[in-house]
Amino acid sequence: MKKQLLLLLTLSFLLVLAACGPSDSNVASIMDSVTEVEITHILSGTESQWTVDGDKLETLKNWISGLHYSMVQFEDGNSPGDADGGEVYSFSMTDIDHPGFSYVINGPDRCYLLMDGNWYSVSNPSNPPVAEPQWEKLTIELVKELAKKGDALSWSDFEPYRYTDIGSGLHIYFYEIDENYCLVIGGGDTQTAPLYIRLVLKPYDHEFLDDKAYIEIRTQNVDDFINSQNN
Repeated sequence: MKKQLLLLLTLSFLLVLAACGPSDSNVASIMDSVTEVEITHILSGTESQWTVDGDKLETLKNWISGLHYSMVQFEDGNSPGDADGGEVYSFSMTDIDHPGFSYVINGPDRCYLLMDGNWYSVSNPSNPPVAEPQWEKLTIELVKELAKKGDALSWSDFEPYRYTDIGSGLHIYFYEIDENYCLVIGGGDTQTAPLYIRLVLKPYDHEFLDDKAYIEIRTQNVDDFINSQNN
């Protein structure tokens, strides 16, 4: 009789849990202590990155806390991340050890959260309330002007321009210039002087940066480098 009662209580407890739904309502969140979030936006093969803080960050926190979602599982190769034509926003906490997550948009009613390898289907989807900055085009002429600052040149001088962070462990920002050249900035963090700021001759290979001709624009002449490639 006691065993039957225990079994009945256990089943009742499980039914209550099932009725309450999955306990994953706080899977995607931004803690109050977070002061800035780095956003990576991928659309049609174009990747952009920028940081939000202040009022924009508060708006983002409110949006995330208002999402409703539940865990879903997909067979290998059939997850939302494997679909062509999707749009992805990834959110990383840059100033605290707090897990990031991604918001995948595969259609107006097919939006998902991805965190720690787990997928969650969003039942009240909406676009993240973040506006991508109006990027300026980085040109060779602008690189020449920036190079005049020499050792005073910093990460902040390149904030107006679109970049992709291709680093692993280090910050390595890749800037598209034209069909012949790109610019790469590398360093341990963006609050100190970059380890290098290189104008690199294409074709460019992310894994073998030093295989291509380049100069350090803070100490070497941009015009001389370009002329040497044309000879």
